[in-house]
Amino acid sequence: MSLTTIMTHSPTAMCDARTARTVGFLHVRTVRGTAQSVRHDPHHDPEGDAVTEPYVLLGIHSLGRATLVRRGSTEVCLPGDLFACDGAEPFVLDEEGDFELHLVRIPRRALTLTDRQVRELGGRVPFADGTVAPLLGPLLRDVAGSRPGQTPRTELRLAGAVADLVGLLAVEDDESGPGDSGPVPREGGQEREALMGRLHAYVDANLWDRNLTPASVAEAQHISIRYLHKLFEGRDSTVGRWIQRRRLEEARRELARPGRDDITVSAVARRWGFASATHFSRSFRAAYGMSPSDWRDGRTRPAA
Repeated sequence: MSLTTIMTHSPTAMCDARTARTVGFLHVRTVRGTAQSVRHDPHHDPEGDAVTEPYVLLGIHSLGRATLVRRGSTEVCLPGDLFACDGAEPFVLDEEGDFELHLVRIPRRALTLTDRQVRELGGRVPFADGTVAPLLGPLLRDVAGSRPGQTPRTELRLAGAVADLVGLLAVEDDESGPGDSGPVPREGGQEREALMGRLHAYVDANLWDRNLTPASVAEAQHISIRYLHKLFEGRDSTVGRWIQRRRLEEARRELARPGRDDITVSAVARRWGFASATHFSRSFRAAYGMSPSDWRDGRTRPAA
């Protein structure tokens, strides 16, 4: 995997300060300075900050106005505007004056996002509006500005909150949902498409409920069970298997977060609506070819 790099390119201006720290599984870097270009080059890192796995990079200004250049296009970044990109993609920020920039690196393994969702997230213009960005932006600034001394558990939970919001941000305008493998079916018009979006949102919000069943989903959406099953025809999945898959995906993501040795497999099973730890372990092994404990042990070792 390539490296995260912040380099200045200005004949007259240099960075006044750079700070870097780790918060849970997040790597946070703050850059302050005067008018200059700040570049992210995934192929070169003079600071030796080695990155060995895919990641998503978030950026937000506390101070200053900049022009973001990426993928051959330019976009304006104002204070509070949030942007995201695949860490393997280069970009340049042309800072117009005094600035303070926070860059937060999140391992892809901490996010339940497809490659398509990461690409689409990296192509969105800087934003501060919507449902998720007003929550995520201030949290990123707080994480970047927090002082060392917090307990490892607190830092991991802060990192987990950031990862959860990034996942929501990526699917905020994507009706296929974080666990969907294809587009929303369009036959039947806009009403069917809107209904599928509501179904995904309802299930994702109620995965914790052990009583979440096709019958309860149909009742909540005021449709018959027969019609609910008809919506899933041709999707290589039944409603029940889809609910099970979403629960497994979220449980796997939680177990993969670095340093989560303090949470038991049984607690994760309860959190995501499984009737018992035995049922969860059996379903997990059938889906992923290993036990939940083996998955966690292989994914949550804190980086050196």
